[in-house]
Amino acid sequence: PADIDLVVLTHMHPDHANGLVDPAGAAVFGKAHLAVAEAEYGFWTDDGILSQAPAGVQPFFHMARAAVKPYAGPDRISRFGKEAEIIPGIRVLAAPGHTPGHSMVEVTSGTDRLLIWGDIVHAASLQFAKPDWAINFDTDQQAAIASRKRVLDQVAADRVLIAGAHLAFPGIGHVGRAGEGYEFVPAFWQS
Repeated sequence: PADIDLVVLTHMHPDHANGLVDPAGAAVFGKAHLAVAEAEYGFWTDDGILSQAPAGVQPFFHMARAAVKPYAGPDRISRFGKEAEIIPGIRVLAAPGHTPGHSMVEVTSGTDRLLIWGDIVHAASLQFAKPDWAINFDTDQQAAIASRKRVLDQVAADRVLIAGAHLAFPGIGHVGRAGEGYEFVPAFWQS
């Protein structure tokens, strides 16, 4: 953690952001600059939205705020729009729906490209075959479906290497067409 100087968040759900802090609430990445979508940060830190959220969802707001709190300040956190180059070779692309500012991170080196797509697919066993199926964790289910269909079409057509948090081991691979839907083709793994 001491060597990490940049953390880019796809979104602020606890399974993606809570690792930013230790059990005492201190920053795990002491020197890191945090980058997050403006729409994402604004949503989770807005007191008006929090006050209108269902009681069962309010803990997500508190966890998101606690995760970014030690990184507060312009020298530690930056917010980006729908698309931005964070540093050369690392770009963020908007893919809203799962959360308001859900983003994907595109990493390029020469002609190599990796798309870290966050939670474009959350329930892989269902959503590759049926990309129009949403989950309850999607803030805006219709926007999540639209983002998923757009991204799946693009990565399948362009054979983009993708990585996602909710994909089968090794979590990196390609997407192919399968009937009316898609399939995940894991990258070959060797130790």
